[in-house]
Amino acid sequence: MVVQLEIITPEDLSAYVDDQCDAELTRSIVEMTDQDDRCLEVISAFIKQAALLHQSLDPILDEPVPERLTALLRAHTGSTER
Repeated sequence: MVVQLEIITPEDLSAYVDDQCDAELTRSIVEMTDQDDRCLEVISAFIKQAALLHQSLDPILDEPVPERLTALLRAHTGSTER
């Protein structure tokens, strides 16, 4: 089965890289990579971009939430938990 480039969007390729697409789309993308080196180039670029984003932004996930924000949340929800 020949897969046409027009039916696989950049969003589909991004979802593939993020392991967020269904089995049918995954099969189509794998098949397309066998037929078209451009598809592999785009996937490679998405993988590099994702790695750079994780390298830059993941450390933020480890930062504590500022007390002023947790105080605002507690005030808004009426919570007295710490």
